[in-house]
Amino acid sequence: MHPQNKKNTRRQTCLSLMILTIIATIGLGIFWTQFQYNPAILPLNSHISNAAQTSTAPPLLDLPAGMVPLAPPEMFDSASLSDKINGKAELYLSAGFVRLRSQRFKLASSPGVWLEFFEYDMADGTNAFAVFSAQRRQDAQTLDLTPYAYRTPNALFFVRGPYYVEIIASEASEELFPPMQLLAEAFIGQTQVETKSIAEPALFPKEGLAADSITLIAADAFGFDRLDHVYTALYSEGDAELLAFISRRKTPQEAEELARAYHEFLITYGGQSLDADASIPGAHTVTILESYEVIFCDGPYLAGVREAEDLAQAQNLAQRLHKELQEVRDAS
Repeated sequence: MHPQNKKNTRRQTCLSLMILTIIATIGLGIFWTQFQYNPAILPLNSHISNAAQTSTAPPLLDLPAGMVPLAPPEMFDSASLSDKINGKAELYLSAGFVRLRSQRFKLASSPGVWLEFFEYDMADGTNAFAVFSAQRRQDAQTLDLTPYAYRTPNALFFVRGPYYVEIIASEASEELFPPMQLLAEAFIGQTQVETKSIAEPALFPKEGLAADSITLIAADAFGFDRLDHVYTALYSEGDAELLAFISRRKTPQEAEELARAYHEFLITYGGQSLDADASIPGAHTVTILESYEVIFCDGPYLAGVREAEDLAQAQNLAQRLHKELQEVRDAS
């Protein structure tokens, strides 16, 4: 063999061994990482070993009997929230998020499963309702723990004053619902806060209103960055579904100016103005993306209907919404 070829072969052999060593090191690192328990990133549907140690750190609240901390409490602010709920942080941040406290607990009766408690401080009850309503699951079952509370097969959600609370179990099981409810009741009993009712949900007409569909959009409603604090509700009109909305502004003048600005926003992005509904003074009617929108004001309220496939249906619901707002104003 030519001496130069021998040199090349030795060089290739050494290079191959170096590459294999690097790959093996990376593989060992991945293998080791997979077996490290990190409470912040452990998937919610996974199980913790029965041999997992109970945390000696004090719990976030006085726990019901038979429940003990499994991990130390965690705390996250606006800068670190995405470390805990990557992909959903923006929803909370846009709604006035202050702080998240969370902790995992295990049950003496079911040592192979656990519950995780999330307490989102949203500064006030309106902000808390915004994230509660935006997060509402399709399989929700309303509860009477608080005015805003529901459960799903593996979780419980509610609003208590400025707090939005989630209690999530490691698996879906009817046996885990009683401990989740006990934990929720413990938090409610130990958290003395001022609770204020939210007026806007009662302003939507009841006829045709889809149950539990009222949602608060905290910011950038309908893609318009000036439109915030907008309550929406779904309505059924025959086989069609429409969306009504209400936003209370500081003054009637602000409501009127914002209505004009939103109307111009729709026109800018391809909407076409239609003859306004004469039964609602000052209303704007727009067709856009094969649907219809009606926008109007009543005192400090900016309101309307959107995503309607039929103009008559949009105008009918807008008229009923307008009548409801007038009755509220006349009664005040």
